[in-house]
Formats: sequence, structure tokens, C-alpha cells
Amino acid sequence: MTQARSAVTTRPDTRQQDLLRLLGPAAVHQADPAAAWTPAERQLLRLTTRQLVSYRAAPDPTDWRALGPVGDLAVDVPSTYNAGLGASHRSYVAHLRPDVWWDTPQPRRITAHDVVRGFKRLANPVIRHPALAYFRGTLRGMDRYCAEYADAVAGQPVTAALLAAFADAHELPGVFAVDDETVVLELVRPALDFPDLLALSCASPAPAEYDAYLPGSPELHANLVASGPYRIASWQPGAAIRLEPNPTWRPESDPVRRRLFAAVEFRVSTGGPRQLADRLAADEADLPWGVPVGPVPGHRADPFLVFNLRDPANPAVGSATVRRVVADTIDRSALARIAGAADPWSDIREAHTVVPPGNDGHRPPDPLADPLPPDGGARERLAAAGHPDGLILTAVHPDTAEDLALARTWAADLGAAGVEVRLVALDEVNHRALLAGTADAPALRWDVSTASRTAPWGYGNARAFLQPLVDAGSPGGYHDPEIDRIVEQALDAADPREAVARWQEVQRRLLAAGAVVPLLFRRATDAAPRGPRVRDVAPLPSLGGLADLGEVRLEGGR
Repeated sequence: MTQARSAVTTRPDTRQQDLLRLLGPAAVHQADPAAAWTPAERQLLRLTTRQLVSYRAAPDPTDWRALGPVGDLAVDVPSTYNAGLGASHRSYVAHLRPDVWWDTPQPRRITAHDVVRGFKRLANPVIRHPALAYFRGTLRGMDRYCAEYADAVAGQPVTAALLAAFADAHELPGVFAVDDETVVLELVRPALDFPDLLALSCASPAPAEYDAYLPGSPELHANLVASGPYRIASWQPGAAIRLEPNPTWRPESDPVRRRLFAAVEFRVSTGGPRQLADRLAADEADLPWGVPVGPVPGHRADPFLVFNLRDPANPAVGSATVRRVVADTIDRSALARIAGAADPWSDIREAHTVVPPGNDGHRPPDPLADPLPPDGGARERLAAAGHPDGLILTAVHPDTAEDLALARTWAADLGAAGVEVRLVALDEVNHRALLAGTADAPALRWDVSTASRTAPWGYGNARAFLQPLVDAGSPGGYHDPEIDRIVEQALDAADPREAVARWQEVQRRLLAAGAVVPLLFRRATDAAPRGPRVRDVAPLPSLGGLADLGEVRLEGGR
């Protein structure tokens, strides 16, 4: 992969060291902000992109300075104190820094129009970004814009020109540029977490050059344009990535990132955790890639099961009774043992709720309030639901060794209960496309799939886990009008405590319907291995405990 080079040069930072090396199981498949989502992908984008607001690293990841966003491309977080937030709390005005540049052959300033373009690209019907649900329910006009966008390209060969023509001809009502340095964002309703949404990498501005390429395509990845401290110099998909300094980046215009290295290299490794630890100890790399390096306030949901209710291979999964049999039959303690061996640097817990511990809206299972399994064994319940001879389900999962071991274990539990499970392993790209239901998804009929979710912000984040499961673009297509009504109440609630209560009711209903099957929770610890050169590293809660690569201290560095 090659990129156009800027002719601008900057004076090397005397504190730079030669190379920061990362090695691990993560494989980044997307560097397009409109498509990237995994913590490892967002870790990469933190070095190559800018957002209106972002997070600073802090020695203590529970410190408010690590949890609250600060101005990034925007001079400050819009608020009532700086006249950036209207009295209704529905209108945000962001003033952009005048000295942030695109790494284009002729460097060009990033403007408010690029911010608008970034939100329009996020709405594209090709990718169906996992974070889109947050914006559809928050930004004024975003839901309708997405629907009209999808209708406009339905039934046609999707080309970059077709997408660009729609974006050029249709305004996004809730995002508009007043001038080159001022962008206005209008909300459907007040949202306390909106600044956190603006800090997501998918809310990055986009250069005009991106209109020439399909979102997330190989062609776009061959022509990426950086705005952060580094740019991608080379990329071997699924194997290695090398970053080198972006000569248009100016440290005085970036309050959240630093560039301490002349290059950053990411390499994918095979083998288990012991082999990775041995290679780091042998100084083959400095940090593990895709492995959290420090504790964060909350656990992540990893994995859980979702059902395909749009076009399942076996229509039996449309029955809540069948789904509850699946949920009640799996031995989570066995899964925890497997995950603990494969992921020894995380705190692993059995999961019985959707929202994990340490996140807003989590509550332990309540035997007086939560649904209990009905009387009778699994086979009796299946027979009562019309399946006296059992049934067959097709289950998909990522093709890693750990995911396969976990899937075989819960499939064996279900097999003993009369549910035969046919497992299908998919690589990360195809698994992601299948859950998103995009046009490039594999032609596979499926019934159940594993999924995972990390909260991309650290507080007030109950909807980070729940809203994507009930949005129109949810992985399995589960829909309940009553849940939709409760979601609206949660989003409308002015009192955070009332919002939490409403989200907990959404969770209760999802579990009662068996629409989602929690399996395990994980939380990063500080036990992950490091290379002998590493003296200090700061984890970012927004990245699930992955390292802020602008805050790594190596031996001999400052």
C-alpha cells in the first residue's frame, strides 16, 4: 500500500527514538474511520486521525481526566461555559483550530466542511458502522438521512460516484458548517454523552479525496490521508503495518497526542499467550498488540450470543422458548476456564446480564425480578415448543483458536440438551460483514452468532451496550415496539438515574425474550507482558485498556 506524500517537512523531535514495536494477535482490517471499530483499529486511528474532541491519557484510568473528553480538532468541548452549548442543550457549536492540516500533496487545512463530510460518510449504507445506532438516535435528521441514503442506492450497483452524488445533493440537517472554522451539531434531544460520541473515531472529519472511493475499500486504503501525528507508510493486510511521521502534524495544535518515535510497527503473531510473552521477553517487540496493558473501570461483554431473526437457517430461533433454552443450557463456568487459559491477562467472569460490571446500568441478577428458567428440562421445553425431536442450528464465530474452543464447548452443552449445533468459523472481515448485514457479507444462512462489545466511553454508558442490540441495524434484527418505546424514554430522560432505570428495563426485556445470551465478561488488568525496554505505558479506557501509543516510555527516553 502506498500513499501520496506531502511536500511539507517539520523539524524532527529530539526526543524521538527509533521505533516502537507492537506484536500480538490483533489484525487490523480497517483504517477508514467510517468502517473501523475494534479497539485495535481505533488504537491505530488515534495516531493517524483527529476528532472534534478526544481523551487525554492519565496514569490512573479511573481519573476523571481519562474519562472526560477535551478539545482536539475543536478548540474546546462545546459547553454552556464557552457559549458552545445552547440553553436547550440541543445545539453544539464547535470552533475548529486553524492550524490542523491534511497530509495531502499540497497540504490543506481541515475545515468544518470536512467534519460535515465525515458524518455523511458515517451514514453510508455500505458499511453500517456499529456505532451508527448512537448517532441515529441523537443527531437531528440522522435517522431519516440514513434511511433515504439506503433507499437511494437500493437495487443499483453501488459505486463511489453514486454515494458522492447522494451526499452532495442531500444535506444532513443536524450537522452544518457556518464557515470554515465553525460547525454546528443539532440534537433530537439533550444527550449528556454527546461529547463522548464526538470522540469516537467514526466521527472523524473526512477529506474531499475520500469521495472518490467506496468506504472501507482497498482503493481507499491505498489513498489514506492522515491528520494525526503519523501516517500509514506500509500495510500488509492481516500481517503488518508501519507508521511514519506525518509532516503536516503540528504538536502545538494537538493537545492530546504526542509523537515520540520515528516509526511505529504493528505485527501480527500466531500462537498462544505464552509464546507472545516469551517473544516480548526476548525483546522482539515492546508491547502486545490487541492486548490491554492496564486496568479500566468497566468490564467488556466478550462474548455473547445473538440470534438471526431476519432470515435464519432454522425459523425455530424465532421462538423465545427456544432462545431461552439456549441461554439456560450453557455452562458458563466451563467457558470461563477456557477463556482464562487463552486470555490470562484479563479478569474473566461469567455473564448473566447484558451490561457488564463497572459500567453505567449494570446490576447483578435479581432472583426476585429477573426471569427464571421454567420448570422442566431443556428437552421437555423444546418439545412443548413444537420440537420433540430437537433441532439443528447453524452457529458462526470468529476463526481464532479461543473462539473455536469456546464455541465447541457451548455447542456441546446444547447438543446434550437436544440442540445440534453446526459450527461455521469466519475470518474477522466476513464475520463483521455477516453481523452488519452488508452487501459483501458471505452468502450464509445462520441462526446464532457470537459477538462482543467494549464500551467506547467510560461513564453514562448503559446505551453503549444496549442500543445497538435494538436499533434498526442490530446484528440479529430483534425488534420489539415496547422496547423501542422504553428506549425513547431512556433517551428523553433528563435525570441520569431515570435513564439508567429505563435502560435496565430494556435489558430485562431482552433477557426475558432470550434475544441476547450473555456468556462472559472481561476486564483488563495490568498483568500483560511488556518488552524489556518499556518503562511506562498509559492505558486508555476508551480503547478498552489498550495503550495510548503517544504515552509510551522506553529505556533511555524522556
